[in-house]
Amino acid sequence: MKKILIKLGMILTAACLVCTAGMLASCGGNTETGGEKARYTVTVLDPAGEPVQGVKVKWGDGKTEYPTHEEGSAYADLASGEYEISLVGLSSIYKYTPVTATASDRDKTVTLEWNPEDGKLVYTVKVVYPDGTPVKGAHVELCSIQEDGTPGNCTDFPVPTNGKGEAYSMAPETEGFDNALRGLTAGTYKAKILGGIPAGYDYEQDADEYYTGSTATADNTTLTITLKKSA
Repeated sequence: MKKILIKLGMILTAACLVCTAGMLASCGGNTETGGEKARYTVTVLDPAGEPVQGVKVKWGDGKTEYPTHEEGSAYADLASGEYEISLVGLSSIYKYTPVTATASDRDKTVTLEWNPEDGKLVYTVKVVYPDGTPVKGAHVELCSIQEDGTPGNCTDFPVPTNGKGEAYSMAPETEGFDNALRGLTAGTYKAKILGGIPAGYDYEQDADEYYTGSTATADNTTLTITLKKSA
């Protein structure tokens, strides 16, 4: 009986050693992947500084991609380390400067820039109230001005003015604009508002076609329309 108990004890000891070895091996694996994890956050902003939703963010060479939420942010719980941030499936109308997240600087912001075709420019129409407050939701059009002063080709801007009162000659494909539109040829342009003027307001217009008197040029690509109280 004593011999049987001794053998049983030896078997149990061996089993414990095997179990302990397995646990150590498991712990060693976690150490190799960086041990405890920390939260890394990336916020993506458009050229106007507004948050961009639905952009896929990747940290380093990992296979997992996380889309940005309504506030423009995406996050991942990663082993403490250094990760180069890349944006996956980004619209070709944008470009950006890569950033690197580190253990001491885990929260990064990526601000997108416009990426028009060669020889094209991005024009901006800004609509404001008399006190300079931005007007959101105004639909605008920009028309080139020919040598004789008459309007040439016109472009309805693909999205209305945003929270900063600005609309651009470029916009994400997901918002249904012409894929060929990557900016406008450098030149002189006048603008008009096609819709979305707040009730009780109007703006100074030329006698023809309701265009503003001011112009945008290759050197000054932003045209501001200041509303006035209706008569």
